[in-house]
Amino acid sequence: MNFKNTLKTTVAVAALYAIAAPVAVVADDTLSSGNKNSLKISGQVSRAVSIMDDGISSKTAFTDGNWTNSRIRWVANGKVNADVSMGATIEMNIPKSNNDGAETLGTPNSEGASADAGAWGIRHQFIYASSKQMGKIYMGQTSVAADGSGEASFNGTGIFAGSDGSSYGTGVSFARKTVRAGSENTASGATVGGAIMNMDHNGRADVIRYDSPKFSGVQLKTSVIDDGEWDVAGSYNDKFDDLTVRFRAGFTSTNQDATQNYILTGSLAVKHDSGLWAAIAGGKTAYSLQDGIRQANPKFSGLKDPHFYHLSLGYNTKMFNAGPTGFTFNYNQSNDVLMTVGHDDGEADAVSLQAMQTISAVGAKIGIEYVNYSYDDKTGTVANDYHDIDVISLMTVFAF
Repeated sequence: MNFKNTLKTTVAVAALYAIAAPVAVVADDTLSSGNKNSLKISGQVSRAVSIMDDGISSKTAFTDGNWTNSRIRWVANGKVNADVSMGATIEMNIPKSNNDGAETLGTPNSEGASADAGAWGIRHQFIYASSKQMGKIYMGQTSVAADGSGEASFNGTGIFAGSDGSSYGTGVSFARKTVRAGSENTASGATVGGAIMNMDHNGRADVIRYDSPKFSGVQLKTSVIDDGEWDVAGSYNDKFDDLTVRFRAGFTSTNQDATQNYILTGSLAVKHDSGLWAAIAGGKTAYSLQDGIRQANPKFSGLKDPHFYHLSLGYNTKMFNAGPTGFTFNYNQSNDVLMTVGHDDGEADAVSLQAMQTISAVGAKIGIEYVNYSYDDKTGTVANDYHDIDVISLMTVFAF
């Protein structure tokens, strides 16, 4: 795979978008119904071109988005009185013509496989009631209270993965180098998406959730989840002279699960007025000592629970009149995430460089990302060795 030529091409395309003279467009996206509620319709289309190489084969894939997908939403709002408002949101993932997560490689000179995702997916479907003095209650499918607790950031390249580490190429398997005779250069059972993550609690689920009002930059959230789990989260946002601070922390009780006890994550981000920023994150999923996974794999003791660490460094600026520009370096290390027999003591690393340009007048973003994935584990006491996976992606998001 010729990364140099690919990078030249993607940079040229990005520059063309960036220097294009934007034309301001003023549109009214608000509809009104007979009962005076307002309705806004919005969404986005996400497309990407990725070149993937697993050390023994490579391919170019034209896919939908990864970390952010094509979607459409309807947001309704209405006022009860001066303090209380109510509303509802429906947001759907549009069916993917080519699903990034289904792109695979794994044998020498193979183009691998791809597939669409033909079904609509529900992201949000909830009703809320909000009081300026008392807070906000959600009922329905939406983010749980702890969602995003490990993702505090000032990422100016928000169309690519952050602390979760796994961006484009999530479905690609790490190819074996030397595991055992006859298995060299074959796909393993360890995929990028299966080995790298940030344990972001339950993401979105059917919940009853409460968000407190903000007091001096502090906000608390809690939710009860349809399957019996519950979670709690806290956040803090403030500015001190030239520094802006964001802190997130979340806890999910999973005791009703046959194998898990809890999920715990936290993150901290600090940005200077110059545009320079940094963020750290970490978390773990605690498993029961009696679950079937640990009985089959004695290595999973209390010290071997799946966990991750993350570091981001970035710079946000405005290099072109078109809109903001962002640059980001990401590092994620995920340990013992792949809880499968034959993959003991797993350690996966994701290192990425991202650049993104916003075209504010039309709600568009275009970005370039290079990411390297590496993975090591053991089968019993025997160390396994795998090829790295490299992915270069050019992504465009058009919001409306």
